[in-house]
Amino acid sequence: MDGQALAAWENHARSWDETMGNDGNDYFSVLELPVLQRMISGQTRNRALDLATGNGLVARWLAQEGFSVVATDGATAMLEHAKARTAIWYQEGRLDKERKISFKLLDVTNKDHWAHFIDGGNLLEDGFDAIVMNMGIMDVHDLEPLAVSLTSLLKQDGCFIATVLHPLFFTSGAKRQITVHEDPVTGQRVIDRSILLSQYQNVAPARQLLFSSDSEHQPPISFHRSFQDLFAPFFRAGLILDALEEVNFDDTFREPSREYAARNFTEFPKILAFRLRRGHGQSERR
Repeated sequence: MDGQALAAWENHARSWDETMGNDGNDYFSVLELPVLQRMISGQTRNRALDLATGNGLVARWLAQEGFSVVATDGATAMLEHAKARTAIWYQEGRLDKERKISFKLLDVTNKDHWAHFIDGGNLLEDGFDAIVMNMGIMDVHDLEPLAVSLTSLLKQDGCFIATVLHPLFFTSGAKRQITVHEDPVTGQRVIDRSILLSQYQNVAPARQLLFSSDSEHQPPISFHRSFQDLFAPFFRAGLILDALEEVNFDDTFREPSREYAARNFTEFPKILAFRLRRGHGQSERR
């Protein structure tokens, strides 16, 4: 299954790059970027690692925030798009050349990749102040190699920040329901929106909603995790959760012409964001 998951992103790299462009979609600009900014506030801005960089959106943002960045992805095609867009940003002066972004191939589920990344030369130097994985965790089948590696990668006061599709309302396969009734007092039609859950703890991997017109290739695979399963690998590695947010669109982003659209369900968060740090006294393993 892990090979299929990565192959899907190789096949859809061009479509994803075209969809996200230079500035991302509404999910990125309205939900993900603001919460990433809040989570990274106050962090030392020296070196950052961007995991599952896609077309480099977060890597370029981190560079604008003052970090020198190592951007990684498990899909070679994704890295090529990220490199191309980033090169243009440097040429256009949108990025300070003093804030270097380098690119490395890294499958976060592959222990050999991690070993090579951690031990390969002077890449780590004295570790990273911030490690970010934006909307990537639900795309990988095994979090254990990532969780274990973070203890070697993070500085003592560094942080790991991640965003994922909300486990309860999205990756569980939750069904959106719309009911309509007339208010007996006002005589006005009332639309109620609710979520129906039939599974939560044992949900099989599922194909994601196709984000482009590319129907030639199967969509990427999403791996559901309950809250317990999501955090357990990181807690076993000795990391501590110190921030968590659930973010959503507000009423200004409703789509009246598409009643079923997820953004119309404003009571149910779309994205879960969290921050982890190394435990106090946890020794560095480099």
